[in-house]
Amino acid sequence: MQQLPSVSDVKQARRSAHWAERQRRQVEVRGPAGLADAWWDRARAICKANPELWNDLARTLENWTGRHDGSHDA
Repeated sequence: MQQLPSVSDVKQARRSAHWAERQRRQVEVRGPAGLADAWWDRARAICKANPELWNDLARTLENWTGRHDGSHDA
């Protein structure tokens, strides 16, 4: 007898499919900027589920912008 996937596995698969489709649509419409928007949306959704992650996201963005704008004391 074949074992059915767990509810959490099904939810995770559905969530992954949703984000993959969203990214595909965003890239189709807006190119790389659309892909960045899709990742922003996903990051906000993750942080909304776990507010403690906002600080990590903020530090990541601080490091990224510091590397690309020449400013390390923003």
